[in-house]
Amino acid sequence: MSRILVPYDQSEQADHALEHALSTSESATVVLLHVVEPAGDHTGVAAGYEASRYPGQHENAEEMLDGVREAHDAGERIETAVRYGRPAHTTLSYLDEAGVDHIVIGSHGRDGAARLLLGSVAETVARRSPVPVTVVRQAPPSDAPEQVLVPFDGSTHSRRALTYALESFPQTDITALYVTYPTTDAGRDAAESDGAQGWVDERDDHAESVLSGATDIAADHDRSVETRSAAGTPADTIVEFVEQEEVGHVVLGSAGRDGIARLLLGSVAETVMRRSPASVTIAK
Repeated sequence: MSRILVPYDQSEQADHALEHALSTSESATVVLLHVVEPAGDHTGVAAGYEASRYPGQHENAEEMLDGVREAHDAGERIETAVRYGRPAHTTLSYLDEAGVDHIVIGSHGRDGAARLLLGSVAETVARRSPVPVTVVRQAPPSDAPEQVLVPFDGSTHSRRALTYALESFPQTDITALYVTYPTTDAGRDAAESDGAQGWVDERDDHAESVLSGATDIAADHDRSVETRSAAGTPADTIVEFVEQEEVGHVVLGSAGRDGIARLLLGSVAETVMRRSPASVTIAK
């Protein structure tokens, strides 16, 4: 990563995102973007009010960002920008202008004009961004996370996510998790019945076959990965795994293949972003 965009609104989560961005790569340039959001309705009065309000807001925002840059003593590593508009749309529009290759965004922000609320701005940015997005939920650890989880279903997007994890976390243990059948109570009951052993064996063989692809990708990077499988609904199973195994970071594909373990941004990936206690990266 050479240029990382951090939408910044002075919230604690935005500070966590900035700290994460600065610690991710010592050579990366971090671009702090503050969006001044319109305060009024689309009326003549509101438009006039906005026209007189914006210059002062812009100057205050620039001073605030300069203070943040000085506080982190990051020298030329931090660039700043102030724009006017709706946070999600403005952030996405700014990507080409800034030439960034990664976005790091707080999972939620302060109440106010530029808040970054998971479920609105952060999700919209993660869904529409053409570059990887990391949603940060808490202060980053002083060292690299001890374990990174990559939900893996063999799709192109999950393979890309695993490759991203291997390249971005060279010193971290990586686990590839495949979520298998059954996903319904009836399916679970059938799998536990005496006559279902053949079906269970077939399911397990399929999981092993899928996960062998993860092993091959790691070998191509002169790495190894732990492979795990678990039965259940994808989003619930992923979040439970993160909680139980104390995963430090999750890397998800932005979409996946049709089938039980698909990772469709808008369903599984967004649910994991909302519920994961660890930070989540959506690889593109």
